[in-house]
Amino acid sequence: MKHSLPDLVVATLAVFSLAACTTPMFTMPPGPEEYRAGFYDGCDAGYAYAGSPFYHEVDTAALARIDEPYHTGWQAGFDRCRGSYQRIQKAVSSMLGPP
Repeated sequence: MKHSLPDLVVATLAVFSLAACTTPMFTMPPGPEEYRAGFYDGCDAGYAYAGSPFYHEVDTAALARIDEPYHTGWQAGFDRCRGSYQRIQKAVSSMLGPP
């Protein structure tokens, strides 16, 4: 299947706009404020781990010394956003990859 240049441009812009998104605080899962803050931070770290150019990797060694609700939220956010970005990458790769 041959892809035209406008199709590639639209797909690339869509990927970058989706990849630049992080989970807004008001859409966080329910729970204590510490859990929600951890989820937000973990989501950013998950995007970075999955390869998003808009996020920087964080040092996870310090997480062992953090409160349980924050740590649990961080891990949940990391897993969700890492998986989400990896699914985006896979979809784009299958659309724009070699025929």
